[in-house]
Amino acid sequence: MVKYLQRENDANDNAVASINISDSPDEENNVARKPRKQGSVIWNFFEKCKANSSAKCCTCGKIYKTSGNTSNLFDHIKRSHPTQLETSNSKTNIYRFFKPAESDSYGYYSVKKGQIDAALARMIAVDVQPFRVVEDKRYKLPCRRSLEEVHMKNMFSSLQKKLKELLANIECCAITTDGWSSRGNEHYLTVTCHFITSELKLQSAVLSTTKLQSDENHSADNIAGSLRAVLHEWDVFEKVSTIVTDNVANMLKACEILQKRNLPCFAHCLNLIAQDTLSLDCIKGITGKCKRIVAFFKSSTTAYAKFRSAQGIERPYSLVQEVSRRWSSAYRMIKRILLTKDAIAVVLLNTTKAPAALTADDICILDLVDLLAPLDNATTQVSASQSVTVSLLIPTISELHQNYHDLYSKMKTTEGKSICLFLIERLIHRLSKFETRTVTRVATLLDARFKKEGFRSANNAGIAAGILENEVITVYKSASAVDERVIPPTPPNLSQPQP
Repeated sequence: MVKYLQRENDANDNAVASINISDSPDEENNVARKPRKQGSVIWNFFEKCKANSSAKCCTCGKIYKTSGNTSNLFDHIKRSHPTQLETSNSKTNIYRFFKPAESDSYGYYSVKKGQIDAALARMIAVDVQPFRVVEDKRYKLPCRRSLEEVHMKNMFSSLQKKLKELLANIECCAITTDGWSSRGNEHYLTVTCHFITSELKLQSAVLSTTKLQSDENHSADNIAGSLRAVLHEWDVFEKVSTIVTDNVANMLKACEILQKRNLPCFAHCLNLIAQDTLSLDCIKGITGKCKRIVAFFKSSTTAYAKFRSAQGIERPYSLVQEVSRRWSSAYRMIKRILLTKDAIAVVLLNTTKAPAALTADDICILDLVDLLAPLDNATTQVSASQSVTVSLLIPTISELHQNYHDLYSKMKTTEGKSICLFLIERLIHRLSKFETRTVTRVATLLDARFKKEGFRSANNAGIAAGILENEVITVYKSASAVDERVIPPTPPNLSQPQP
């Protein structure tokens, strides 16, 4: 009985304790109260007006309608007060969670942003990228207009100043220039300057790519006036010793108007020789046939897949299409067709509506295109931009003549011999002038690799030696006029052996 009463009392105590816990007003609120909804971070910058449908910016006082959302308020802060979001302590709000890139972006006047924008402008200039690259969605870049009218112009002004300082310290330079037309039929003139620095380093810089002074004609006077304006702008007009151009008459006449020595572009002359050869009746028809074959494969994915499979090698060759005005592309197109002629024939003969396959006679004619290989090698050799190539011109011409005379003796067909003779005649017509020009003569003579041995004509080598001797005398007299203490050189005693 005692035990029963004791158990009953314990139960009552527990019931009282239970009631006391549940009836506590503070604890009851903790259990029943829902988490309070956290307000938007935008209200750190805006205050609600009496009318609940509008809010006032605490910084500039502008009033915006809210209509129950805060999107327009965020837009105002991002456009007018972007730094406020960056300095805000509310970094855990839902806006930051979904918009980390914009809330953490650099301010418009940030030094870091200026450095990145300058690097971007340099990348576009060096890689020749379009301005629309800034419209990429993966990275927040400056707008296209800002990049074009601010950052690019600032970089140009900085580099222009540096280049002018560099050109002010040189004694002479050479110019290469060429005219070209855009798709909008606007004619442009590009001018490139080549010079040697005080550290004896060969440098090249594009001075200008601008429209001609007058769009109405491409006359020599118009070209000369445009060239003169560019050279005076960079203060190098009096320093220009030679202007390299193509063989167009108006370019040659423009150099005469400017009273500057002209040197025809050697690579352009080689291109003319190759184009003349590819225009021969015995080659022109076969070249057109090759272009149709390549066009067929390029337009049909099925045929191209069969062509690659028919080669039966791990890394099959692709076909090369000719590009107008680039003779080397026609040469490479034919070389690739000869390399894959068996696979081409298999596909064409087993495909309906395919162009005719090459015949055995066609292949024999195409084999003669190998006669253009020396021209291709010569073009590559003289097209270097980091080394002096003017001294290579006369020796290269001598080598070409020797190559084609050797090839002529090896030709077994009438067509092969006639093409060789044609090439030799074109070499004489297009390239003989280089051995009679002062610049190329003296350059070859001064090159220790060639000297007089680089000339085809001993007479031309002798004339070059005389020109060089007169040049040395002129320089010596000029130095003597400046400093009378200069001791004249003692002529060598030819009767005694020289070291």
